Amino acid sequence: MITQIAKQISTRMKAKDLSLSALEREAGLKPRTLHNILRGKSKKPSAEIVQAIADALGCTVKDLLNKDETFQENETTESTKEALNRAYSHPQLLLETVQWINGNVPQGRKILSVKQVLTSVEEIYLHSLQKDPTKVDEDYAEWFMDLVTN
Repeated sequence: MITQIAKQISTRMKAKDLSLSALEREAGLKPRTLHNILRGKSKKPSAEIVQAIADALGCTVKDLLNKDETFQENETTESTKEALNRAYSHPQLLLETVQWINGNVPQGRKILSVKQVLTSVEEIYLHSLQKDPTKVDEDYAEWFMDLVTN
C-alpha cells in the first residue's frame, strides 16, 4: 500500500521532472532511501529525511503530508486508465488546456522542459475532463502549474 507521503513525493517529482537518484542527491539522502519510501518499505521516515525531501522539492513538510492536494498518482489509477483509453471526444478542452498553459506559465521564473509541459497538459486535461469536460479547471491548473514552476 502506497502512503500519502509517497503519493505527494511521486506527484511532485513528476511535476518537476526529477528522477529518484536526482532527488536523493539533491536532498542528500543515502541511495535507496527514497525508493524505500515510495515503495512503502519505509512508512514513517524521520523528520530530517522528510524535511530534506521537502527542501529539495521546493515545498514544505506540510505539503508532503497534505491529503487534500494529491492529484494523479505516479501509478496510473483505474479512472486515469479509463480516461486515457476513452475515445478522444473533447478536442476543444485539450486545445484550451494548451492555450491556458501557454498563457499562464510565469515568464522569467523557470524554463520548463518539454516533458514538464506535456505532463502539465496531460494532468490538467484529465482532471478537467473528469470534473467538467467543457472547460479547463483553472483552480486545479493554477495549483498544478505553481507546483511545476516553483
